[in-house]
Formats: sequence, C-alpha cells, structure tokens
Amino acid sequence: MSAAQTYSFQDWRDGKAPKKGWDCADAIDDGWSKDQLDAFMRSTARPWSPPQQKPASEAAERVSPAPAPQQPARPSAPVPEAERLPIGGNDNAAPGAPGVKPRIYVVKGEIHRAVEQAISILSGQSLGIYSRADELVRPVTHTTPKQTLTVAKQGENTSRPDGSVIVTTITEAALTEVLSERALFMKFNARVSDFVPCDCPPEVARMILARKGHNWTMPRLRAVISAPTLRHDGTVISEPGYDPETGLLLVGGRLWRHVPENPSKREAVEALAVLSEPIAALPFVADSDRAAALALLITSVMRPSLKTAPMFAVTAPSAGTGKSLVVDVAAVMATGRRAAVVTPTPDEQELEKRIGACALAGDQILSIDNITSILRSDQLCQMLTQDEVQVRVLGSSKNVRIPATSLICATGNNLTLFGDLNRRTIQIRLDAKCERPEERSFKFDAIDLALRKRPELVAAALTVVRAYLSAGAPNVAPAMGNFEDWSDLVRSSLIWLALADCRGDVAAQRAADPEKDELAEVIQALPSGPFTTREVAIKVAESPLLKETLASFMDRGGVFSSKRFGRYLARYAGTRIGNRWIEQLPRDCNSNSSIWRVADDDRDQPPTIVQEQELGSW
Repeated sequence: MSAAQTYSFQDWRDGKAPKKGWDCADAIDDGWSKDQLDAFMRSTARPWSPPQQKPASEAAERVSPAPAPQQPARPSAPVPEAERLPIGGNDNAAPGAPGVKPRIYVVKGEIHRAVEQAISILSGQSLGIYSRADELVRPVTHTTPKQTLTVAKQGENTSRPDGSVIVTTITEAALTEVLSERALFMKFNARVSDFVPCDCPPEVARMILARKGHNWTMPRLRAVISAPTLRHDGTVISEPGYDPETGLLLVGGRLWRHVPENPSKREAVEALAVLSEPIAALPFVADSDRAAALALLITSVMRPSLKTAPMFAVTAPSAGTGKSLVVDVAAVMATGRRAAVVTPTPDEQELEKRIGACALAGDQILSIDNITSILRSDQLCQMLTQDEVQVRVLGSSKNVRIPATSLICATGNNLTLFGDLNRRTIQIRLDAKCERPEERSFKFDAIDLALRKRPELVAAALTVVRAYLSAGAPNVAPAMGNFEDWSDLVRSSLIWLALADCRGDVAAQRAADPEKDELAEVIQALPSGPFTTREVAIKVAESPLLKETLASFMDRGGVFSSKRFGRYLARYAGTRIGNRWIEQLPRDCNSNSSIWRVADDDRDQPPTIVQEQELGSW
C-alpha cells in the first residue's frame, strides 16, 4: 500500500473505514503492533452462533448470529456529542440525553490521549473546576455543623463566618473521583475480549495535576466574588456565574440594584450619601479619616478588579470605639457576612502562615484584628503590592502561586506599623473622646443596616466609580506608588467629589514609624570596627543588655539568629541615621563570612560606643 493508503490503528479507533481490500496483512505493513492487531481481531471477529430449536409458532423466524461488537471510536477534545455514552453503557441512548457520559479509552502507550480527553471534560464550566495559577481549585461553601454563632471558629488562629464561599485545592484523589463520576473510562479486558468500564486510573489525575497550568484549558479563576463589581472598561459584572474576561466567579443568586451606565456627578453625590449611612455615627478624627472609611467601602467591592490595593488600618485610643465595625460593614457589603479574622501574633513567620492560609482559601476580606504589638511583615508588604504571590501551604514545605486579591485590614488600639507597611496602608482613626466608648448608644445597628441595604450600598459604591469614569477620569489625586489602579479609581473618585484625601497626614505616619528608631538602636549597639554576625551572636550570649537591644532577632527558643540579623544588615545597608550607616565590607576569604561595620561621615573620628563596658570589648 502507498503512504496515502496507510490505515493506522488510530484511524480504526476513530471509526474511519480502510480502502477496499485492506486486511490484517496490510495492518502489519502499516505499522500495527501485535497488541493493536490482537485488540482489532478480538473486537471485529464475528462469533459463531449454533442453530437453536424454536417452537412451531416461531418456526418461520430465522436465527441470526449475534451482532458483532463494535469497537467504539475514541473521542477527541472537545468530546463530540456522538461519542457520548450513558451511565451504564447503553449504546442505544440518544446523544446528549440526560445521564450521558463521554467515553475515555485507556490504552497502553496512549495514556497521554486519555489525559487530553480528561482535561477537555474538566474544561466545562458546569463542573465548577477552575485553574488558579498552577493549581486546580473549586469553590465550596464553608459550613460548621451544630454551629449557631455568627462566626464559626476555624482553629485558634483564624475564624470565618459560617456560609462563607472559599476556594479549595483539588487533590489527586478528588480529581480521580470527579473524573470517574463525569466520564466513563474504558479498559480492554482480555477475558471478555472487549473494552469494559473502569474507574479513572490514578495516573490520569496525577498527570493532569503535574502539568501545573501547562496546556490546561480549564477556566482561569482570579477570585470568587459575592457582589457585583466593575470590569476594566467600566462595565458591570452582575450576572451570577463565571466571567471569562476577568476570571471572576460571581456566586449567589440574589437580585442587585441597577447601576446607571453613565451616572452624573449629582448621582454620584447621592450615592455617596447612601454609602455613608452605615458609618455615619462613627467618631472619625478628621475628614480624611471619614474619606478613608468610604474608600474602604468602595474598595471592598472593587478589590477583585484591581491589580493591587493598600491595607486599611483602623486605630483608636481605646477599645469599643468601632474599629472592627468599620471592617465588618465593608465585609457585609462585599460578601454578606462579617470579615474573616486572623489572630495577630508578634511572631512574624507565624503571622505570615495565618495570612497565607486565608489567601489560599480566597477570603475576599480578612482582618488582622486587635493587634497589640508592632505590625511588621515582609510577606504582607508583598501581598499588598504584587498581583501574584507565593504562599506556603500549612503543614507542608510546598509553596504555591496565587493571585493576591484579598482586601487586607488591620485593627488595634494605637496601632503601630513598621517600615514599608506605613506607605502601603490607609489609616482610619477613630476617637470617641470618652472613658468608656463601648457604653455609647446608637440609633441603629450598623451591621443590620448594611445587611438590609446591601444591594443599595453595592450599587452606590459602583455608581461613584462609574460616574468618575463617565466624567473622563480626571486625575485629581497625587501619585501613589504600587497602587496606581486603586488611586486612579477609588481615591481619585472621592477627591473628585470634594472629599479630603484619604491618605491623610503622610508625614505624621512616617514620623511615627518605629523602623528608624530600631535601626538607630542597632547602630548604637554595634562596635565601631569590622564585625561578623557570628561575633555579634557570641556577644549577645554574654551581654544581657545587647540581648535586650537585639531581642527582635531571637528565634522561638530565645537563641540569636545570625541569619536573620544578616538579612537585616543587608536590607538596611547604606540607610543613614544622622551621619552613620551600616556598610558591608569585602568577604573574609578564609571563612567566607560577610563583614560589616558602622561607617561615619567623619572617617578620622570613629563614633563613640556608648556603654562599652556593659557590652564588653569587641
């Protein structure tokens, strides 16, 4: 046979007919393997049926041989309707009938084809399986049996309202179950000389997950949302379901208020009045704090559409002022429930684990509530300024990449932020100016009002932003690095409506930053000559005063961490405190250790080391 007349095993599997006169001898010339030829002959051979005695009434009936088993054609991606097989294997069922499953044939040496077909099946949105970065996920509703409280405890570190929609990772076992339920896998059985149903082979699920996004065709999920939001072009996402343009999945079936297509500035002012109702009784310190609270409410529904957004920190002199209330009103608008709560801890690594767990779950709004120590976290800074972040899965060393779409809030009495968190945060200050703020009475319950008027509040927030866009989006706000999208939409829209800048007194926030105070103490405690972190560790063990000064570099066991201190020195190398700074010298070739020193503008007069007797001789 010529090349044009070649009839492959796959041609037969696809239901194509060979050229007239083709037989098994031609199959060998066409490159068929022994196993393929054996499967072909077993499937196409006509079994012989012996004559049977029939009653006289049926004497006229002819006995026909049993029909030859038809070799099913292998489906391609996407699966044609003609290739669908109903549950139970009824070949006579009409294509597309209820209960019909696509067939996937598992053949030795062709597992990759089964994987491709399985991916094609998973790509249907009706399955509710999505790709998020390099993982397969699905949204689920969190419920706690026999739980009647508003907030259901999730261990001692986080709490999440009952009924919250979270995102869970699809494991190999879960994917195997889904595929076995949604497809009819067929495997050749030599005993019956035919393909028979089987469960999804685990290796199929394993190979799909191992691709980590490569050649996946499942819908890409950015975030699950519970309220309408705006696309980048200003159109509204209000229909429940998946939005392919943004990767957002709107859950819930409630009816939402219509958002005007081109609202006027007057309509925006009216919408702002509606938006102000739940927080009208809160004791804001300044107009900028009230504007910041309104910015929080708008950001709660706009956050999934924004690349980045700042953290909102609510602070007050004493408890009971309404710090958590502001955050919960925003959460009710966005989700219909209070915010997920993260228990704060001075341990930076532990805090990052807790925040990372909430980010993995896709919590739309999370609150680090009632902070009593200085809030510092490099990962938190990254989550605020990056579109995607790497977080560690709890209980393992596995890091996963996820979209950073959570709106992060923090609350605390006289809350203090460390370092870069200050410029990444919008502060909301409250002050009831009384001894016992918790004993104040109000005319209405802010949370109850937000729940009752949730559709109106969401529509009001979107109307404000849409009116600003309809006016041509005049850039009325000063630049805010790392948060350009948020500043150009949320912050600018409020300034456009004649509100104060929600950033507040930036200079005062920087002045309150303890970062430079800490660096000054570190520089003051270090020797004037060259030193290594190992030498510092030895001195810390000998000097209680130095140990107290460098307490933030101790690990959980109370041992000085040279590695952490080395990273600190590298981070702040060259940062001036007065006329002094930390300088890195060439490495020691013998020990391969980094060498540091405290440099001074006046090289001829080294800085005096205070309390040198207590620290010892270096």
